[in-house]
Amino acid sequence: MSLRDEANKLIGRNADSLTRLIMVNVIVFIIANIFQAIPATRSWVAYVSLPSSFPLLLRQPWSLFTYMFVHVSFMHILFNMLWLYWMGIIFTDFLGKTRLVYTYILGGLAGGLLYVIVSTIFTPGDFGLLIGASAGIMAVIVATAMLVPDYELMLLFFGRVKLKYLAIAAFILTTIIDLNENTGGKVSHMGGALYGAIFMWQYRKGLDISGGFGNFINGIGNFFTGKNKKARPLKTKGKVVNMYDKQKRIDEILDKISRSGYDSLSKEEKDFLFKTSKENK
Repeated sequence: MSLRDEANKLIGRNADSLTRLIMVNVIVFIIANIFQAIPATRSWVAYVSLPSSFPLLLRQPWSLFTYMFVHVSFMHILFNMLWLYWMGIIFTDFLGKTRLVYTYILGGLAGGLLYVIVSTIFTPGDFGLLIGASAGIMAVIVATAMLVPDYELMLLFFGRVKLKYLAIAAFILTTIIDLNENTGGKVSHMGGALYGAIFMWQYRKGLDISGGFGNFINGIGNFFTGKNKKARPLKTKGKVVNMYDKQKRIDEILDKISRSGYDSLSKEEKDFLFKTSKENK
């Protein structure tokens, strides 16, 4: 492992909540495919999938939560988990482990509710059953892109791409294009994106809207984070800290370490890196 990797780990990029979210999705994927292969248990997937009308939802209300962890197609879970991993690392660096879990779950709930509402009003029952993490992941993508729009990622064949353009492309390609195909799934993407946008819009004002609901799902959050504490609303005095500038400062220090070693840092730079590592624990 390189010195840069060690430094990144120090400042919080070893996001265990992200790993656990991915693990839960993979484990459920394996179980779902085992059950699908056995005729006697094949209908199990329907009980954890989200139906497309309120009367059906009332029969299995748990599915509003369970559907966002269910995949049966390998390509479906592969691309969902890749997006969750890429965006989750950035999200966790800036907003922490607990908010990642809350954003994923609340985005999934928002996407699921919009899916049921639209289907019930316009095409009762026609959407079928909804599964997949896409709505929750779209919430994470949109929230992250709104927080650090100019954050750059190196993409194969494209070079450096700003996160805001990547998020726009992802939304258009997976949600807007050809609404006649997988319409219900794309409606849920819209719900997840809407939650992510509202969450970050309020967060920039100094209000963490996930905090109140976080207490309601505290047991779920504790499983992923391993911490037994209640979610607290974000309180800020004055303007919200510009987290993108903070990340740029961290990257500059890491580059300096890579070029000249840790001892080349000034006392102020060492103190800044140490303080940042404490904030992300």
